[in-house]
Formats: sequence, C-alpha cells, structure tokens
Amino acid sequence: MLDFNDADSQRSTDLIPDGTLVTVHMTVRPGNAGQGGWLKRSKSGESEALDCEFVVLEGPYAKRKFWTLMTMNGTTEGQQKAAEISRARLRAILEAVRGIKPSDESPQATEARRISSLGDFDGMRFMCKVRIEKGGEGYKDRNAIGDVITPDRQAWQRTEQIPRQSTFPNAAVAAQANAAQAAQGKPSWAS
Repeated sequence: MLDFNDADSQRSTDLIPDGTLVTVHMTVRPGNAGQGGWLKRSKSGESEALDCEFVVLEGPYAKRKFWTLMTMNGTTEGQQKAAEISRARLRAILEAVRGIKPSDESPQATEARRISSLGDFDGMRFMCKVRIEKGGEGYKDRNAIGDVITPDRQAWQRTEQIPRQSTFPNAAVAAQANAAQAAQGKPSWAS
C-alpha cells in the first residue's frame, strides 16, 4: 500500500505576475560551447547564449523556477543587439551582487565588474523583477528575468551569497565540442 497523506499539496502552475519583485538564485547550465564551455550554441550554429535558471528563494513564489537564455554573440544584427542587452543585464547582476551603483566609475567598482569566467555567475543571488514573455507558435507565455535591482534603486537589499558548490569541470569536453563544430563550418567566433 502507498500512502500519500503526508505528501505536499499540488502547487499552482500559474505564472508569477509581471513586475513581481523576487530574490533569486542563478544557476548557469553549461552548454559545452564558448570559453570554458559555459555557453549553449544555437541549433543553427549562428549564436551562443548563457543558459540561466533562476529559482525564487523566498515569499509566496519560493522554489518556483524560470529560465532565460542570454545571447552573448551571434552573426545577425538582431543577435548582436541581443548580446548587448545580455551584457547590460549581466553587468547589472554583478552590480547588484557586489553592491556597486551603476554610476560608480571608481577603480574599485571597475575592478568589481570584472570576472574570470562566465561561470562566475553560477550561484549568484540577487533581487529582480519577474516579467512575462508572450508565447507564440504553439508556446505558452512564460516567466523570465526582468529588471535587476541594483544599489541605486530604493528596493535594493544586499543578498547573502553562498559559496559556490562547484565549477563546470568539462573544459576539455567543451574544447572538443568546439573543435568538432568548427570543423562543420561554424562561424569563426564560435570555436
């Protein structure tokens, strides 16, 4: 006999309302492309993106997850514009986590906006607004990361960071995957 009396009640699968302020834990899901294997290459091979998962840490939406692909480079004008937007968002994440106001150009702030690898974003915790991306072509609407709350905003609070559990150990696998895809005639930046 199986007893489900002590199982949790079913959770709602409704979207988190647009503009909801939440604290999230960011996980970078390695894709075996780009420097260190942190990027995910598109099926066409024309772009690479940081594949990010966000888990809400507290409040009524605690443990809810949503995902965002942040394009880092690409061959089309649209992909290049998306890469600029992604870099701005990643800068805001660093500023939120490290307590830097966006207008701060001091040597300390400049240094704090530098990282050794895209893997450094793995495990960061910060406040953001959730947004709803409209679905299309058979896909439902979904939640995504919206504005990152940086120290220049009234709602900003320092978020406790936890030590990173591990780093992506497959740099050699990533290098092999990059070489294989480069041999298939992918763009030169993709190797």
